[in-house]
Amino acid sequence: MGVSPLASRTLKLSGRDVSIRLEPSYWEGLNEICQREDLTVEELCGDVRDRMEQQGRRAPQAGVSLANALRVFVVGYFRQAATERGHARAGHGQGRPFIATPFDTVPAARES
Repeated sequence: MGVSPLASRTLKLSGRDVSIRLEPSYWEGLNEICQREDLTVEELCGDVRDRMEQQGRRAPQAGVSLANALRVFVVGYFRQAATERGHARAGHGQGRPFIATPFDTVPAARES
């Protein structure tokens, strides 16, 4: 458990090879989003990059990489999907924020 090292993937975006390094949990999140939205990872990452460039033209954002933008996108996507009912099912709101996260030190099956 815990945090895994960054994993690199080379994607073809607009005909060019682009290497992106993300934590495995972010790659998993991107894959889940792509399945749900019927997109390839390349299509989604290209769309995020295009939107990032559009925002940069309106208000320049120095130092923001595609990897940073993808992390923000994944968190934002899943935050929008979170509901109070879902939080309750996950056991949130009981003062134990690490349940079922990579930092959970007690597997769910052993919790009382």
